[in-house]
Amino acid sequence: MKTISYGLLALSLLAGGQVQAAEGRLLPSKPAPGLRAYTYEVAEVVNGKFTQGYRMAFDLQTGPDGAIDALVRAAEATTDAKTWQAVAVSDACKVATHAPSGGLARVRLWPMSPEAAKAMGPAFLDTCAPAGVFFPITDIVNVAVIPLTPTFKVETLKRKGDTAHYEGFNAHYDRAGETLTEITHGGEVSLLSLEGGKVVIDWAPAMADLDLVEKAGGQPVHLVGTEHFAFRVTLNATTGALVEAHTIYDDLDLKAHMAGMPDGVTTPVKISRTVTIKPG
Repeated sequence: MKTISYGLLALSLLAGGQVQAAEGRLLPSKPAPGLRAYTYEVAEVVNGKFTQGYRMAFDLQTGPDGAIDALVRAAEATTDAKTWQAVAVSDACKVATHAPSGGLARVRLWPMSPEAAKAMGPAFLDTCAPAGVFFPITDIVNVAVIPLTPTFKVETLKRKGDTAHYEGFNAHYDRAGETLTEITHGGEVSLLSLEGGKVVIDWAPAMADLDLVEKAGGQPVHLVGTEHFAFRVTLNATTGALVEAHTIYDDLDLKAHMAGMPDGVTTPVKISRTVTIKPG
């Protein structure tokens, strides 16, 4: 089973437009223009065993209008946490993914058109993009836009300890060898700290229902269960730009049924994911 990236719930809400400035808000209504470099890494453990990970070098480019693009410079994958191999993207695919010079892809994160947000199809990122590019982007887009998406109510947080509840919503995609539907039942954003010119926010969806079909690498595997995850996101209070982010927890409790097995015969699958995004 390849690395599965589930932290994508914000994607279904990204077509709502920019947040308007509010009096006394913690962050500017849009990040300051600029090009900022980051590294992303994810590790996945299935039933207690490391199975796969990705890492990515990327930039977040913010324009004068507040639009945010992710520029993927390079990506690698591993199955043993020791040996890394470059994620290959063909020249033709680089054209389709609007790759920057020397890079692999350019992806609009904010604002996102309804067409791009719906089912995360080619309007979001061409389907030629391999899993090692697509899946990391689903985590990156969330942490980049949490403070900008009105649904998450970050603009209502004023003081340390403030918490806001947001309503539930769904996410879906069918690409990169997987079909996923995830239903969340709401969640909370909390202001953890406001010190040293940095705003630290915890984004914690409630337990989500997950239905996944893994189609790559042989017989299809149908996994059904739950996911519980949260991110801690640090932002620059002056510019509004992302500083760093990481998962506080990301735990999946699933039951797997393989094609050809008798109905009702399932295998427990417990997955934990660790995601880090740092400057660099």
